Amino acid sequence: MLLTPCLFCLQTPPLSIMTQTISSLPAVFLQMKEADEFVDITLVFGKQRIACHKVILAGMCDYFRRMFLTNMLERGSQEVVLKDISASTGVLLVEYLYSGNIVITQLNAQDLLAASEMLLLGALKKNVEDFLLSHTDSVNCISIINLARLYDLKLLLADARSYLQEHVKEVIETEEMHLLQEGDLIEVLEANASQEENFLFIQKWMKSAEGRTDRFEDLMQHVSLSQCSKDFVCRTVMAEKLMHNTRGMTLIQEFMESNGSADPPKQPSLAVGFVVSGGRSQNISQRECYSYDAQNGQWNTLPPMPTARRSHSSIYHNHHLYVVGGYDGSYLNSVEALDMRNLQWNHLPPLPREVRFAYLAIVSDNLFVLGGF
Repeated sequence: MLLTPCLFCLQTPPLSIMTQTISSLPAVFLQMKEADEFVDITLVFGKQRIACHKVILAGMCDYFRRMFLTNMLERGSQEVVLKDISASTGVLLVEYLYSGNIVITQLNAQDLLAASEMLLLGALKKNVEDFLLSHTDSVNCISIINLARLYDLKLLLADARSYLQEHVKEVIETEEMHLLQEGDLIEVLEANASQEENFLFIQKWMKSAEGRTDRFEDLMQHVSLSQCSKDFVCRTVMAEKLMHNTRGMTLIQEFMESNGSADPPKQPSLAVGFVVSGGRSQNISQRECYSYDAQNGQWNTLPPMPTARRSHSSIYHNHHLYVVGGYDGSYLNSVEALDMRNLQWNHLPPLPREVRFAYLAIVSDNLFVLGGF
């Protein structure tokens, strides 16, 4: 049975050719076949019919030998239908059995491998394996891994896996990522020293096919963020939406705690003011908000927060003041935002749980709430 496209898709250009030869019969047998002399069996490959000699087929191929010597239906038949082999492949195989020669290319390698497995042509199967060993690259190594596993080609499987592990950067950019099986992905993650490459590899694998997002948390067990740069974590890891859950935030928080605050920018931005919000007066939580304009040294009164709170966290980004969590007699999970352009407060979706004194960060227009209690 031929390999389904979802497992293997060998790329064709550039065309490579390997000619293989087995111990050949005298040329006269091929001439007799072509002249239809003494032929006694017809092989049918789709619409292609090829007249052959039973004795030649049985002598050169164990599959036909067993067929003609046992009580299979084909033993007494004048034709054998091989529906799993295409016409073009069938012509090559018959030529191979009579002449001992065959041309292996990237166009026919998969079909020849499937046919050699079916017809018990061990020498041809080994020839195809040798051909693929010399034609493994970043574009087809995932397909070759799947093909080698299917046909139990141990040498080819080990070679293709090694190639994949050594060329992660190139393979990430290919169209074959959707063909990579999870077990092979994990092998790469465990063998590859670059944790940043591993995270990018997981990202690409998750997005290459549907139904994989639920595997993200388990796969992240094979990535050590502590070995990634702060810039990579802030720009890439924190921007990944699949990290926006309790487990993901815990990993990011652990990274921040072990590495300290992010490196200061090379050219610090000039502060133009700050905002004071909420607090406590006579043990009562407050709603008031004030902004200080550092350029003219003036305080301005802002619209009060919809919810009085203290012990909350706030951050300013893109003309918005965000207020998160806090305490108003009970712990809060509410999030509110003040649009500084029209001075209107808006309610945002609440946090999964109440929090005080959380650390806030904005990355790629995403608000992250870290830590707190």
